[in-house]
Amino acid sequence: MKKLVLLTSIVTLALLSNAQRGHNQIGVALEVGMPMGDFGDAAKTGFGGLIRGAYGIGTAGHVTLTTGYLSFRSKSDVEEALGADKISYSIVPVLVGYRHNFSGLYIEPQIGYGSYGAKIKGGLADGSDSEGAFTWGGGVGFEKNAFEIGARIQAASKDGSTTSMIGFHIGYNFSSSKQ
Repeated sequence: MKKLVLLTSIVTLALLSNAQRGHNQIGVALEVGMPMGDFGDAAKTGFGGLIRGAYGIGTAGHVTLTTGYLSFRSKSDVEEALGADKISYSIVPVLVGYRHNFSGLYIEPQIGYGSYGAKIKGGLADGSDSEGAFTWGGGVGFEKNAFEIGARIQAASKDGSTTSMIGFHIGYNFSSSKQ
């Protein structure tokens, strides 16, 4: 996890230091994630945060690099079925995207990689596991005066299983330069 944060910081700083046009940003956001499908059958609403570096291209677009951490608690019937005291899930996405702005409104398709983890405590089994998978998604939102509110969908499939969620976030974008 520390390596991921360091890598994200280095890439973000590199993007922000080489602006040619537009403006660059570093954004931070708090997110509420609502699991869907099979993941929604096992997990409750999750909470976490996102950080995004945005490299300005032209006057209305950004190439983005987004990462973060979301944590979900298991539903009680899943814990009871497995005889566990507590089960938690985590998602760490690393997504590249393109954000296009339309006078405050934006759309942002994304692709990348995600680390999907589970941790079981108590009962017959104590342990944790984490697997990576190709991840895709997209979002829409509104940004004004550096504040942002948005929604996004994110999904990953591996070995016939799909992990998907809808996230709602509120954030703030720090701008490094404007031209």
